[in-house]
Amino acid sequence: CDEYFCSPHTINFLEQRRNNFEVLIYDMFKLGEGRFEPEPPPFYNYEYAEKWLHLKRPKMEGNILTSKHHELGRVQYYSQAYRFLPFISALRTSAKYGAGDGRYFFVSDPGEGLRGFNAGLVNLAAFLANAMAESIDHDSCEEFHWEKDIATGRYALSNSCGQNGRNYGTESCPPWQSFMTCPAATDAELQASIPETSEPPFRLGPKPPPFQCMPKSNLPSSGFWEEPTNTLDNNTNYPNSYGRTDIEGCSFWGRGVLHTRGTCNFGKFNFHVGARAAAQNRPSLYPDLDFCSDPGLICSDKERTMDIRWVVGMFEWIDRVQDYYDSALDWNYMRELYKYVDGGMSDDSFIDKVNLILARGCHLYPCSSYFAVESDRFLYSLEKRTNFRNILKLLFELPLSEASPNTPAAPLGSGSSFVQPSEPAVNRPPTKPPTVRPTAVQVQTPSPVKSVTTNAPTILPVTAEPTTPRVPTGSPIELSDITQWNDGETHVINSKETSFLDESIVVTRGTTFLLEPGGYVEAPLNTNWPAVRLSIGSMFAGTGGAINGSYADPSLLEGEYEDGGDGLHINNGQSSDLTGSKGSFFDGVVIVGGDAPIGVGGNALYVNGFGSEAKIYGGSFVGGKGAKDNGYSILVQNSAKVHVYSGSFDGEIKVDRSAEIIFYGCFNRDRLQVSGTFPDETYLDVSIRTSYGGEITLTAVSEQECDTAPSTSPTNFPTVSPRPTPKYNQGERKTLSFVEISLSLASMLLFGLFWI
Repeated sequence: CDEYFCSPHTINFLEQRRNNFEVLIYDMFKLGEGRFEPEPPPFYNYEYAEKWLHLKRPKMEGNILTSKHHELGRVQYYSQAYRFLPFISALRTSAKYGAGDGRYFFVSDPGEGLRGFNAGLVNLAAFLANAMAESIDHDSCEEFHWEKDIATGRYALSNSCGQNGRNYGTESCPPWQSFMTCPAATDAELQASIPETSEPPFRLGPKPPPFQCMPKSNLPSSGFWEEPTNTLDNNTNYPNSYGRTDIEGCSFWGRGVLHTRGTCNFGKFNFHVGARAAAQNRPSLYPDLDFCSDPGLICSDKERTMDIRWVVGMFEWIDRVQDYYDSALDWNYMRELYKYVDGGMSDDSFIDKVNLILARGCHLYPCSSYFAVESDRFLYSLEKRTNFRNILKLLFELPLSEASPNTPAAPLGSGSSFVQPSEPAVNRPPTKPPTVRPTAVQVQTPSPVKSVTTNAPTILPVTAEPTTPRVPTGSPIELSDITQWNDGETHVINSKETSFLDESIVVTRGTTFLLEPGGYVEAPLNTNWPAVRLSIGSMFAGTGGAINGSYADPSLLEGEYEDGGDGLHINNGQSSDLTGSKGSFFDGVVIVGGDAPIGVGGNALYVNGFGSEAKIYGGSFVGGKGAKDNGYSILVQNSAKVHVYSGSFDGEIKVDRSAEIIFYGCFNRDRLQVSGTFPDETYLDVSIRTSYGGEITLTAVSEQECDTAPSTSPTNFPTVSPRPTPKYNQGERKTLSFVEISLSLASMLLFGLFWI
């Protein structure tokens, strides 16, 4: 056919084909009297926007509609759940014809010309940035288990009722809209569908079972699935973060491109575009589909699911974002959208507020709107912000200003100059890396440490009052937010409220940091700064909680580091051994180095400098996984000392430059490998490397009988705890299987050919 909309199929590289034709006709064959007459100024209506998006199809499919294989180093592939033509079909439905009574997804305002078109693209970019983080990255139409107890590796099967403190079945609409709320049927029996990419050959290891909904009469206790042992237990009252131990009436988990959740959101969708609209003789997109009685139709309806999964997300965006208005603060989304465009598209606070609206129901915290959800959802604020700016700048090629993110937007209608969007030239997709986000649920209380002959120091006072974290200080480290504690006091982190996300903590000048169960610190993305750094006579004690080093991916718009960040540094920071810092670790604490998909993983624990010392009575130490090399579980350097009485270590250990590590128990050495047991019967099997005078000492203790006397010569070695822990690789470098290598090469060839 010879018109743009006579077929749903895209003409790839249309402008390049046309340009080639003109070059041949006018420049080479010398035919005609000149080039085509310039087209009249465009009319920026929906038809223009759809035509423009069709021209962007190759870039959108290669950068936005791509998923990551999280078991093969985030190898990319074209999403199977979210494709371009269903996206265009859903956009045409929602933006041109409407999703319900007078509800339209905003893509352009012809009356505002190019200004209105750019505002529509910004709105679409914000929507897609959230969709990438919520569902496209994992290629999943239905919500999956992402909340687990990191200490035990257990997933509550009642996560289908709600994750991160939410209870989807009780999230009713406000009083003036309560008639739209879906009833939570107690007899409902549903099971989430499994994405194609969760089946072999994509799936390499065990996964939690899909979400389920079932009456208590059939399943009184939902139980848990344990990742380390691949064990399913349906006989234990194991609660999710909200406290649910059953899955009755729990059919309203996330579905669609934004993973729409809750009885209110599904009820509104059904009221406006589903069976309830048809039953009340109102226009309905899906008159035969009742999304209250079966929310799974969004992902399972054979004929229309590929469109519906986009439409439900666009409907939620219209309802909760485009229609958002905070009367108390007079903050209107559409007005702020135009302010952002007029201000040069430089104020990052705009997308941060939009993300909060979608996640919490308000643009500022604490929420000022009735719709506020008091618990976090998938916030992923930095990832969404990065996706947003990548889409605008690299794919849509809008004229983003490089002004400071804190620069206020220009007044409405200030006459900003606009650049006609053109075909972008970019070959790296915006990404949302999988960040290990520790949760505050079901963190095990550390078990008592068995007494040994060594003199274990008294643990830091657990009753110390938590101090209010200070406002992040300025830092020369680009892309890092840093909080400094240097007042000589004791600071306690033991809950989500006192924890730090996307933040590094510097503890210095004799200050003490106590990490207890329920607390966590996670470093920002793409920074070479550790999550926690101790120096100048400071102290750390961990009885629970988690510390995560920085995840490194330079394909992000912001950030240059390809190596993962370290978890915890214990440094001297001065030239005297009196200023060395100290650390004590007990059962329940988890220290993790940052992963690096194209670089070297970060180290979990780094002890450096004479006078600096760590004593490990338990806990887990996990080196970051990297494409070039993995990080160490422990790195000891420059005359520092580490005493190990128990613990679990995933990754090699390195002792360097006159440093020393001492293991207490019964051990044997075979070249680089050391194996044996600690006094508490924890088994150790780890590889340790030494260089430049680094020493490893194996020391027996009086209350433990050893078959052979331990060697005192320098050795090397990771460990496995007697409590349930993941099956670590025993300190060896991971060797990719033939299938893994083949899949990786095939993916690289596919994307390599695409970008040629």
